[in-house]
Amino acid sequence: AGFKYTKPIVITAVVLVVVIAAAIVLPKIFSSASSTRITTYQVEEITYGNVSTTISGSGTLTPVTQETVTSTYAGEVSSVNFTVGDEVAEGDVLAVVTSDNRDEEITAPCDGILIEFPVKVGTEVAVGGSVAMIMGKDGFTMGIAVDELNISSVTLEQEVSFTIDAVDGDYTGSVTAISYNGSTSGGTTAYQITATVGYVEGVYPGMSASVEIVVEDSGDGLLVPVDAVGTSGDDNYVYLAPSGAEVGASFDEGEIDLNDLTKVTVETGMSDGSYMMIESDELAEGNLIVITHIT
Repeated sequence: AGFKYTKPIVITAVVLVVVIAAAIVLPKIFSSASSTRITTYQVEEITYGNVSTTISGSGTLTPVTQETVTSTYAGEVSSVNFTVGDEVAEGDVLAVVTSDNRDEEITAPCDGILIEFPVKVGTEVAVGGSVAMIMGKDGFTMGIAVDELNISSVTLEQEVSFTIDAVDGDYTGSVTAISYNGSTSGGTTAYQITATVGYVEGVYPGMSASVEIVVEDSGDGLLVPVDAVGTSGDDNYVYLAPSGAEVGASFDEGEIDLNDLTKVTVETGMSDGSYMMIESDELAEGNLIVITHIT
């Protein structure tokens, strides 16, 4: 019987110790966790430009045309006329395969770049054996997954901006296929689209690229950082910087009184998350405004 009551007593004692410890420690934790509110003011310039809503993605490039060249007969390669990396034209004789005193000319099926050419004189090839692979010069494709919220904004032939990791420069392509058979994962459905870009010198199958599709553009107008726009009821506004302030200047709390600054009501437009379009007859490009930062 003694054992039946000893265990609850011990547990109660432990719980009591935990409660006492919590009563002592928790107030200190919450006290140390509370942060000091620091307000600073940054001077920025109203700029002129536009913002846009974009769809972006990344992946690897696949040639629009890629042909494997095979031998019709089994035999031995008796001659080769090119090396891997060479540019060839449709009909060029790549190699000759000799079998039973019969020569078969292996020709290029299209214009392009010889990206695989594993044979040399003396190589034995089987019926249907691979002799070469040619990449056409008619461009590259890349698949992009587009969220269900954005797929309705994508259309065939829509312009696509390509950035290819291995080469410098930006390249322009277009949307060439849209699949409306979506794939669902985690409660979100994505749709596959295909973007195509023209041939780029020095680009080969499997190279990495990034793409961006502009689905909505604001047009040109006045731009301010999103944090510069305040809201009071139905009105949006910005504060003009104090006289004599320079772009990039920072003020600590107490150095500026917002009540002393000119408050200008603005109409807001599109935002890309960093900048926002605004309209106001009282503002112009180059005007300096104050952004409030609270940390």
